[in-house]
Amino acid sequence: MQITTTPRDGALLLTVAGRLDGYWADHLDNALSEAVRDGHHHLRLDLSQVTFLSSAGIAALMKFYKQLSRITGTFVVVNPSNSVRLVLEMTRLSAVLIAPDIQSAVTVAVPRPGRAVARAGVAFEVFDRPGSAGLRCRAIGSDAPLGAATFAETDCTSLGSLSPVFALGVGAFGEGFADCRSRFGEMLSVAGATGYQPADGTNVPDYLLATGPLPDDVRVLYGLMCEGEFTALVHFESQQPGAAIGMMALLDGIAEIVGTEAVGFVMVSEAAGLVGAALRRSPAQPLADAEFFAHPGVRGRLTLTAERAFLRSTTVTAGVLVRGGAVAHASCVRLLGGEGLSGHVHAAAFPFRPLRKGDIDLKDTVTSLFEHEPLLGVLHLLHDDRGPAGAGESEFIRGACWVGPIDGPWLAEARR
Repeated sequence: MQITTTPRDGALLLTVAGRLDGYWADHLDNALSEAVRDGHHHLRLDLSQVTFLSSAGIAALMKFYKQLSRITGTFVVVNPSNSVRLVLEMTRLSAVLIAPDIQSAVTVAVPRPGRAVARAGVAFEVFDRPGSAGLRCRAIGSDAPLGAATFAETDCTSLGSLSPVFALGVGAFGEGFADCRSRFGEMLSVAGATGYQPADGTNVPDYLLATGPLPDDVRVLYGLMCEGEFTALVHFESQQPGAAIGMMALLDGIAEIVGTEAVGFVMVSEAAGLVGAALRRSPAQPLADAEFFAHPGVRGRLTLTAERAFLRSTTVTAGVLVRGGAVAHASCVRLLGGEGLSGHVHAAAFPFRPLRKGDIDLKDTVTSLFEHEPLLGVLHLLHDDRGPAGAGESEFIRGACWVGPIDGPWLAEARR
């Protein structure tokens, strides 16, 4: 099979020649996947030179038709050969996949553009939210007992009945401290979707979806919570096609667009790879030695990514970023790497799924991801700056970031 690609009229034309059977269907799937990963959401498939189409080939076509339809993209077959047209008519898919004429295949709906900004090799498209009040951030509990792993029942907070824009920290799902004690691990909650990485040895992430306030059994030992409104949606992509963007430069650029020293953000994006840590053992479990981070015991209590993990995945990343140490005294805010950058960032990873362009809704985007893709893991993102021995930082290719300034003084430790 031969596949050639040609940009045309706002879409990407792929011309296929040969048999589209069980063997070559994977080849086509890979070519279409790469096209979507490269940001092409309007695909036209010229099958005039395809001599045979099997059910495996049809499955590949329908996979991308459904995938692109979910993000208001388009996927159509143009110039089908007689054998292709006959098979699609027999399976009653011709009306779905075959463009009725060439013009209908060319017409591409263009989303309303945002404000264009370019910084340090990154192209940003900004959709401002006039009248939005920004975010309020507060600490949940305290990380003070972490060093000696002396968390107790009084340190366990329920997020039940709350509706934060996002929350992150160390938490678990269960009836209370005793039920969750062996499972507390990295947690991230965004727009009612909450995922966490149990630190009980199973290494299988879990999640809960809520249409309203969070359920009572979302428990947190310590973390941060932001309430309020985002003031902008920022799409981003490297100005060099296919190049990755380091997390520090990306977040610093987004914060500069907002224009404040402290920001809260949620980002749904394609990650080139993540660098971070995850608890392997709940910090609510008693220690055999004196210090949670002491060697050699820490190796059994904490996992650090030796190299970038979750390559080419779709991630939900959320956290706070502080430039210039404005609120460096706040609980759970630590140096992230880079000049004067502090914060706290968690990410949930999923298999790759393309993201809609234009002015999109946060809750719909995040909920759809949790509903349709398996959660692969949750990480606390770090900057491993140990030189050649370190893994560096997380890198992203393109995505959308909802962001807002954190206004007023950060509230003290909050408990319920």
